[in-house]
Amino acid sequence: MGDLQTYFYLALISVIMIGLTLTFVGIAAAGLLRWFKRDHGQTPLTFWLVGSAITVVLLFIVVGTAGVLYGFIRYGTS
Repeated sequence: MGDLQTYFYLALISVIMIGLTLTFVGIAAAGLLRWFKRDHGQTPLTFWLVGSAITVVLLFIVVGTAGVLYGFIRYGTS
């Protein structure tokens, strides 16, 4: 495989991983909102803790994937 083809596949894998992550985080966030609206007895603290955990996972996966892709591209151009 040539360099261009290798980076194309790396970019494709990164886009797929980020897309799947956004999909699953969206599903979790929608479920969290539905749960919070249905159960008014829950405290806002629970809502914010679970929401923050979802956000941290999203950022970890997206930034990690982007960082790996950036590292490959930087290594490939040197």
